[in-house]
Amino acid sequence: MSVYIRPRTHWAPYVVEDPRIKALAAALGLPVDMMVARAENPPPNDRAWEPWTGGVFIHHRGEGTFKPDAERDCQREIAKAWASGHLDVGDIHYNFLVCPHGEIYEGRGFRRAEGNAAGYVNGVGRNTGFYSICGLLRSEDTPTQDMRNAIKDLIWHLRDDVSPTLLAGDLLLPHSLGYDTECPGKLTPYAESGSSMDPGVPVAGKEPNGLQIISRSQWGARPPRDEDFATLSQRTGFAVHYSAGPTSQTPRAIQNYHMDGNGWWDIGYNFLVDRSGRIFEGRGWMTVGAHATGYNTSHFGVCFIGRDGDATQTAKNSIRSLYYAANKYVGRSLARTYHSAIGSTACPGNDLRTWVRNGMPGTTYPIVGGSPVYNGDTPPGDGSAGGLTSVRSIAAQQRAVNGLGYTPQLDVDGIFGPLTNSGVKWLQAKVGVAADGLWGPLTEAAYVAYNGGGGSDGGLTTIRTAAAQQRAVNGLGYTPELEVDGVFGPRTEAGVKWLQARVGTDADGLWGAATEAAYVAYTGGHGNADGGLTTIRPVRSQQHAVNSLGYTPELEVDGLFGPRTEAGVKWLQARVGTDADGLWGPATEAAYVRYEGSAGLTVDGSFGPATITALQYATGTAADGIWGPESRRALQQHLNTWAGADLIVDGDVGAATVKALQGHLNRMTGAELTVDGDWGPGTTKALQTALNQGRF
Repeated sequence: MSVYIRPRTHWAPYVVEDPRIKALAAALGLPVDMMVARAENPPPNDRAWEPWTGGVFIHHRGEGTFKPDAERDCQREIAKAWASGHLDVGDIHYNFLVCPHGEIYEGRGFRRAEGNAAGYVNGVGRNTGFYSICGLLRSEDTPTQDMRNAIKDLIWHLRDDVSPTLLAGDLLLPHSLGYDTECPGKLTPYAESGSSMDPGVPVAGKEPNGLQIISRSQWGARPPRDEDFATLSQRTGFAVHYSAGPTSQTPRAIQNYHMDGNGWWDIGYNFLVDRSGRIFEGRGWMTVGAHATGYNTSHFGVCFIGRDGDATQTAKNSIRSLYYAANKYVGRSLARTYHSAIGSTACPGNDLRTWVRNGMPGTTYPIVGGSPVYNGDTPPGDGSAGGLTSVRSIAAQQRAVNGLGYTPQLDVDGIFGPLTNSGVKWLQAKVGVAADGLWGPLTEAAYVAYNGGGGSDGGLTTIRTAAAQQRAVNGLGYTPELEVDGVFGPRTEAGVKWLQARVGTDADGLWGAATEAAYVAYTGGHGNADGGLTTIRPVRSQQHAVNSLGYTPELEVDGLFGPRTEAGVKWLQARVGTDADGLWGPATEAAYVRYEGSAGLTVDGSFGPATITALQYATGTAADGIWGPESRRALQQHLNTWAGADLIVDGDVGAATVKALQGHLNRMTGAELTVDGDWGPGTTKALQTALNQGRF
């Protein structure tokens, strides 16, 4: 569904009316109009964000009442919200805001927001996996029909009409879920699945124009250990499967099981489809599968993520659309079939089996847009169609390419398409490494070394980011002021040299330890030369990350790397399972991203409510944190399905169940547990690790 989202420029001019913003401008020595520019241009947020894993949280504006007489009153209310957010987290808390008249406004838009509070819902980070939508009403106000309709249309748009990595998941939740607040007030009854504000399953006339395939890089696939290709002439069939697990499973969890549990060289399926109809690239069109013995070369294998009876019509429409896309791809009609027709198995269950037998009834949509699916050309090193993101996010790679002068400049959209692939290869050639399009540790090291060589190609950013250097130059009165864009070009180099001369150090354009010390002494401030590493994340982003994991007392997000920030980063590193050296390098970034998208458990061997909730989520039962009979039976069924345990599903977690659990953990994580049937702290620690890594 198409919706009109009013841009930030509609409300930004009103921020100057807020006394807090006037005071801030005065403290910074800035004209108050400069704050309008800040409000119009949202800062980047490179923290992990996967809204398709969760959905939408609904908010309101707090206590009291809000009765707008005209639309400009709504715009002033949003400006107040921005002022509060800017002073708290550097920008407005919400992705979108909806007024009583039904108008939709951009907040952070399609960037991760920070308004949903820290914590997890069924193992999904509240900010990592969710959009935040704020209704412009307060606790005493009843939401108008126009507001509710607009929020419903917006949710529909987020679920169906945006790029694959920005799609919203199915969950519709109130901010108060799992958090001590009354927010969203009288919107609370509508902030739940199945309410009149939930778009639900698409209805006639509102289907998507086309379906996009989420590439391996976009869902975070591991590199395959090997590859084997099939020609189009070898393809004769199309086999439907189910995962036999909960619908909450991710493609990465299934891949982990196939690679670590079964010892396969990659995920077994060519494509996967979830209950919302999202299509995920597995082995793709040209790679031999591992889904049905004797049919892996001849048949495409498509897996529905869920159990018998879980498949929605939306999911079936996507499978049907993939079938017709496969026919078009190979140039002929493929035989429709299902796993149990070509192998001895219950897969894909009675519901999907009957559906395939009846001709796959439903609606066919074209497969359009999105990142390109791997097509059998020279295979990328991570087996994906979209680069490598274990060291830098795609958006960070795009900014780096642009920063070295690539033309035409890449759109910083976080999508790895052909233009970004070409740009990364150009950068690799420029910095002197193999130009394979994959930004791994060697590319990172070469880029940092090249950037540290100075000159107009990138300055030195190991102590201060380019943007921080630009702000420092402007703060000492450089004219004309530099644009704070984070790009180290000739004007920034000239400005840094001017600053160095002013503070009494060598004017070489490289902001190293000597420049930092001289600048701190000159300004009487506090530097960040005593530690830290900012080649991956600026200091402010590191401070936000530390706070988001619950560090107390919270760090002041001031961009200065002092002893408290160093201690916080070391605490975070220990929590996410990497060396606690206080330096946020590639290993810390990769560990943090994994942890952010995981169950977020502290590996302490305590089988408490948090661990139970994460286990319940992984096994597909009600996630209430209570270890009751239903949860125990779900564990036994999970071990039967994924570990071949052959347990009696009776809820009695005795020695046989624990041995099966220990063996499964050893296979999936290399835990090296003694398989003795004794569930002690060591087994719980291995379980917590597996849940954190998505390997259960």
